[in-house]
Amino acid sequence: MMRQPTIFSDTLGLFPPWQVTTVAFSEEENRLDITVAFDYSNFEICPDCGGAIVPTLGTAEVWHHSDFFQHPTYLYAHIPRFACACGREVPVERPWSRPGSKFALVQ
Repeated sequence: MMRQPTIFSDTLGLFPPWQVTTVAFSEEENRLDITVAFDYSNFEICPDCGGAIVPTLGTAEVWHHSDFFQHPTYLYAHIPRFACACGREVPVERPWSRPGSKFALVQ
């Protein structure tokens, strides 16, 4: 198992509240697996009204990149959802999905 999450966080453009928690390379499959986590304690204010937000159910997502660090790569993340008293669902940005990143949503 690789233990260099900082390199991968930087390459993915992650910053708090996102962080790489595990990185594993399978020589048999020539495949890289990256798990990303969200720190809920760093996300507390609605960007629209400034009110407090609360977490609701999120979704598990898997993203694929065919040539990340020269290997097929799967990125696993639980995407949180938040609700605000103003009635708005507050979206959470996925930095690895920015235009040009070449990560595609698998599920």
